[in-house]
Amino acid sequence: MKAASRFENFPAYQPIEPFDVLSARLGRPIAEIVKLDANENPYGLAPKARQALAELAFANIYPDPESRVLRAGLAAFTGVPAEYLMAGSGADELIDLLLRVLLEPGERVLTCPPTFPMYAFDTLLNQGQVVNVPRRPDFSLDLQGIRAAVAAQSPRVLFLANPNNPDGGLLPPEVIEDLLELPLMVVLDEAYIEFTEEGGRLGERMSQIKTVPRRQNLVVLRTFSKWAGLAGLRCGYGAFPAWLMPVLWKAKQPYNVNVAASAAAIASLADLDWLAANVEKLRSERARLFACLEQIPYLETQPSQANFILCRVKERSAVELKQALLAQAILVRYYNIPPVEDCLRISVGRPQDTRRICQALLALAGDPDLEKHVLAAWADSEVAVPASPSGPTDGRSAHVRRQTGETLVEISLGLDGAGAHTIHTGLGFFDHMLTQLAVHGLFDLEIEGQGDLQVDPHHLVEDTALALGEAFSQALGDRKGITRMGSALVPMDESLAEVVVDFSSRPYAVIQVDWHAPTVGGIPNSLWAHFLESFALRAGCTLHVTLRGGRDDHHQVEAIFKALGRALEAAVRLDPRRSGQVPSSKGTLTV
Repeated sequence: MKAASRFENFPAYQPIEPFDVLSARLGRPIAEIVKLDANENPYGLAPKARQALAELAFANIYPDPESRVLRAGLAAFTGVPAEYLMAGSGADELIDLLLRVLLEPGERVLTCPPTFPMYAFDTLLNQGQVVNVPRRPDFSLDLQGIRAAVAAQSPRVLFLANPNNPDGGLLPPEVIEDLLELPLMVVLDEAYIEFTEEGGRLGERMSQIKTVPRRQNLVVLRTFSKWAGLAGLRCGYGAFPAWLMPVLWKAKQPYNVNVAASAAAIASLADLDWLAANVEKLRSERARLFACLEQIPYLETQPSQANFILCRVKERSAVELKQALLAQAILVRYYNIPPVEDCLRISVGRPQDTRRICQALLALAGDPDLEKHVLAAWADSEVAVPASPSGPTDGRSAHVRRQTGETLVEISLGLDGAGAHTIHTGLGFFDHMLTQLAVHGLFDLEIEGQGDLQVDPHHLVEDTALALGEAFSQALGDRKGITRMGSALVPMDESLAEVVVDFSSRPYAVIQVDWHAPTVGGIPNSLWAHFLESFALRAGCTLHVTLRGGRDDHHQVEAIFKALGRALEAAVRLDPRRSGQVPSSKGTLTV
């Protein structure tokens, strides 16, 4: 027995490894790893997607083979009628399916490297031949070369990533129109279209997907992996010409989109405001990362319209640079094929990710004077990558860094602020609640958290509470002159929450809340009491939280966090009548 002969020299695709595998291989906790090698969304799933997964029903039943609810949602999202749309287990499955139904053995597919290698991989897998028309040195298309290849070799399909991976370049609309005049199927892979600068909120101005119904030779592929943070669930979709749809339905696997992926994608389409805000964060961070990378003397940066930046490495080995970063638990993508064998591709991450990689790259330059100069420039610029943690430094403030084997949480707190806040934990609903605390308490608050969310939210929520409590304790110092006690009664529609706090240095928490569902925002409701208890423990306060009424768990949590912010603000407020004395008849607030 043996495999088909065509697989004897078949080139294997080199996939990216996930956090748990990397953690075991590197011997580093997940929280220490900066993963910038796969263009994944660092902000993760939308809150409604997390909730949909937590409440998933009928996982024991096969999914809808036609993904009808998802396709209806996609029709509303894209403006393309559902009869032109098909969902897949990632856009990768749809690439393979398309070639399976279009190619006869030996027929040709045209690609323009460097580009996404799955086009060539799936061509060979489906017994086709790959015709390469390399891009120009600036990564633009060689249009004359494409036309010559079409005339000479009659390829059936032309694949174009738009924006292209790995350089992030965007095709001009007139070039697309020109290519659609060629006698072959044009497949536009718009995996990164949502990140384009002039694309609108989520790429709608740049996408060609709405033009598919009036074309006979255009396919547009999209994915939930990048903008919606569903890379681990594998869900993509495509718009196909009407004549092709019947054969695609015949050839596809019957239950190709699993119930979890489908539920998360449907919920994501109902949470577009949250997702679009994250896309905008990544666009801004792309500009910030680009500005920083341009100051690294041995890197030549390529402007990008995607969520990554390609850098050509000069005067040193790109693979050695990758290994040097890997030694610091920073992962980037290296390509060992021309013409990008001297390049690294760096995904856009969160602000703390930018800080880590830029400081590492600068240190590797080996020029202390340059390092000092650039760090000073960063500190003075709007795209600063500070050499030390940012945040409040004057008045009653604190900076806390808590790191465990599961999490890394950094918090900067200013008690005498105005509610300025920057909060990123990867848990959208949790971020929203912490925002309420900052805004209603008038605390300047920066929180950057990461943890083992692939397990569950428990460790990250708990450690954020402990770090936040510690920050309050540090910022209060000896607690002289504070009001000490505060309370608030806050409504949120039908819900009414009461919070009473006493910075007595006697940690105690009483939480009286009835919940109506197991989770809200993808977070188990049992964690809210644990958050409040953990906060009270480290803040050194007595905390009573009572929900007087409510029917909607979202409203209940929001009312609690708003009331907590207002009660804390009242308790930490300085009372000039105390003349800096400890607010206790004992003369001390220590146990």
